[in-house]
Amino acid sequence: MQASTTRLETLKSYIPLAPIVMGLALSHTAMMVAGFSGLTNGFEALRSGLGTCIAAIPMLIAMGMLYKARGPLSEKAVDAAFFVSIIVQSASIMALGSVAIDGSAPAGVSIALSAVASLSSWISILTWLRHMKAASSIAAVIVAFGALSVAQPVVYALVLVPPADACLVAGMLGILQAPLAFFIHKRDPFERLAEAPNTGYFGFESTKTDTPRLFLTMTASVLALSLAMGVIEGSPFRFVQGGAPLPDAGYVAVTTAVTVGIVVGAALRPRTMMTTGIWILMQGLGITALLFYVAFPERLSIGAALSTTLSAVMTGLVWYLITAFSHYGAKDPLFYGLAGWLAYLVPRALVQIAVGQFAQPLWGDPMLLTALTGALILASTQFVFIRLLKTAYSDNDAAQESTQRLEKLLGLKDTQAGSESMRKELVRHDVAKLQEAFGLSDREAEVVALYALGKTQQAIAEELCITPSTVRVHIKHVYAKTGLHSRQELIDRMGKA
Repeated sequence: MQASTTRLETLKSYIPLAPIVMGLALSHTAMMVAGFSGLTNGFEALRSGLGTCIAAIPMLIAMGMLYKARGPLSEKAVDAAFFVSIIVQSASIMALGSVAIDGSAPAGVSIALSAVASLSSWISILTWLRHMKAASSIAAVIVAFGALSVAQPVVYALVLVPPADACLVAGMLGILQAPLAFFIHKRDPFERLAEAPNTGYFGFESTKTDTPRLFLTMTASVLALSLAMGVIEGSPFRFVQGGAPLPDAGYVAVTTAVTVGIVVGAALRPRTMMTTGIWILMQGLGITALLFYVAFPERLSIGAALSTTLSAVMTGLVWYLITAFSHYGAKDPLFYGLAGWLAYLVPRALVQIAVGQFAQPLWGDPMLLTALTGALILASTQFVFIRLLKTAYSDNDAAQESTQRLEKLLGLKDTQAGSESMRKELVRHDVAKLQEAFGLSDREAEVVALYALGKTQQAIAEELCITPSTVRVHIKHVYAKTGLHSRQELIDRMGKA
């Protein structure tokens, strides 16, 4: 009973993250409403897929610029881009509603609006995820899957109303992101957040397995699952009497139960939930959805409920991976967010277009599509399991060299072993001992490490994507816990750790 109470208190300690959860949920809701018309007929599915592919072009350009940039973007630039994206997102979604009312607008207009809505939605989503750059793995799970738990019932409710009305409501909801962002700037959630110890983003305390090879494995597997979802969503046999099956009300219960279960599971068993556990769950959802599609051809909504739940879980996992990359990355968090967006949605959109529009004689067979989708789901899951084992047991020189090359390619950290890098490693080692001795949170330890390296509070705030006032609060807490009163005293105490 005491253990259960402690775990409940642990979950309650993350309540300060509620503004970020709500902001992410609002942005996701707006994006989903702009795209769920792809569930109505073949043209709308094509429009949604083409809009995603068109939006990928400026994303690729932005990725190239961020990769070459020497440091993270300024907070003013990020804030400006965020508020512009909110306005554009809401306006484009409302315009899609007007197009739905008119019905006579050219197809190109609809595709262009879909591309704008998709692009602006992901900019706002990535900005919300940017706040989580230095958060623990449990906090990342709570934000990602908590936002989905909030958004999915709203999305389903809007599916049931006419598209024009749904777009109008979604556009108005999107505007509510602005006051939430102002609230966060004035009262940073991390000032009141008591972070739990970080067990590693993939359930390991050892940093050995949190390597670029593992990150790349997760990304490749998400890509394979995205291809599978593209096959499902573009399948001609899903469109019956001019429309695809919409999941019934049971979908809301299933999706909410699954996403909340992931949050609780990650808090209680972080070692397994975000490694093998999440992939077993997605594999089960995907295979069961395919079985239901085939077993109940007259009730396709049953399979649609599970496949839509799988899509939601995949979205949460991608958000989580973006946060993990940002946590270890040397590039601006938006770089990793754009990369995650491209790996997740673009392959899915391309397959959706190909299956639904350009290969009817071959792909019109439900059994063939089911077999292909099942093979992709199984392959992605088994690939993760094999790579997890290989990563855990590979510690030779060749593996280390491969890791260093990937680190440089992915921009995860500086691979140069110069004197500055050596000094940083020594400081981190001493801070880890200080953290264990005085019970510092992960965030406090990160601040202390940068503080001990001589960085100003403003520089620390920019590097960790937090406000200077938050940095001051963390330093104040460290002083209170350690009984020290100055930077030099901290450095001296670390040398004795």
